[in-house]
Amino acid sequence: MAIVDTLQPESYALPMQPSTEKILIDQARDGRDHACTQLVEAHSEKIIGLAWRLVGQRDVAEEIAQEAFLRFFQSIHTFRGESTVGTWLYRTTTRLAIDHLRRERLKRKIFFFKGRDPDLPDPVETYPDSSGNPQENLVAAETGARMQQVLERLPARQKAVFVLRHMEQLSLKEIAATLDLELGTVKAHLHRAVNQFRREYEAGEKE
Repeated sequence: MAIVDTLQPESYALPMQPSTEKILIDQARDGRDHACTQLVEAHSEKIIGLAWRLVGQRDVAEEIAQEAFLRFFQSIHTFRGESTVGTWLYRTTTRLAIDHLRRERLKRKIFFFKGRDPDLPDPVETYPDSSGNPQENLVAAETGARMQQVLERLPARQKAVFVLRHMEQLSLKEIAATLDLELGTVKAHLHRAVNQFRREYEAGEKE
C-alpha cells in the first residue's frame, strides 16, 4: 500500500510535505482518482478564498477555482515540479480572475455607455453574504462592503497586486512571479493601487 493511501483526507488541511505532494502528482498522472481528490482537498479552500478576494462573488470564485484545477490536471503530464502545486494554482487562479475582472468591466462599460459619463466609476455589485467572509480578519464587518466597492474600481491588475500583497501577504517578489511581471512593475502597480484605494475610501467616508 502506498504511503498516501493510509492518510485521511483531513490531513491535507495542513501544509503538504513536498515528498507527499510528489507521490500524489505521480499517482494522479497514472489516473488514480483518489490522488486527484486529495490534491484538490489540499488546496481548494485557499484557492477559492483567493478567487473570492479578487472577484468578490462566491459562485464566480468557485468557477474560477474549478477552472484552475481543471487546467492543472490537464497539464499534469508536463508539470515539472519547478514550483509547488499551490504556487501553480495561485498563479493560474490570479490570472483567471484578472481576465474575469477585465471582461466584466468591459461589459459594464458597454452596457452603461449610452447616455452616461464614461469617466464615472463603474457600477458595483452588492457585496456577498458576510458569513464566512474571507476579508473579515482584515476589516470590520460594517466596512467590508465599502472596501469591496473601492476595490472593484481598481484596474484588474492593480486590484490583483493589492489583494496579493495586503490580503494574501505575499512578498513583492512572490507577486512578481505569480503575475509574471518585473519587480519594478509590481511596485508601480501597488503604489498606484494603494493611492487610489486611500483616495476613494476616504472620499466614501466623507459622503
